[in-house]
Amino acid sequence: MPLRFTIRQLEYFVAVGEAGTITQASEKMHVSPPSISAAITQLESAFGVTLFVRQHAHGLSLTQAGKRMLTQVKLILYESNHLVDLASDISGTVRGPL
Repeated sequence: MPLRFTIRQLEYFVAVGEAGTITQASEKMHVSPPSISAAITQLESAFGVTLFVRQHAHGLSLTQAGKRMLTQVKLILYESNHLVDLASDISGTVRGPL
């Protein structure tokens, strides 16, 4: 079964989960609020679960499913970053702070 989500969507999900609002997440990620909102909606559709309870004047809060997914998504993002590091090591690309 092909993946129905992107790493970027997962990053947006974590940003909203940690910030509690789409506005704060969009500022952190340097993208528009509609882009974040669309990504969350697409993730919910792909996973078939509601990740957030929308509280119009009070932002969003994670559902129980969202809390469980957030933990796993953080691990996936950590591993995907490790994969990039591994590829750099294999190719001999110089990286790191100056």
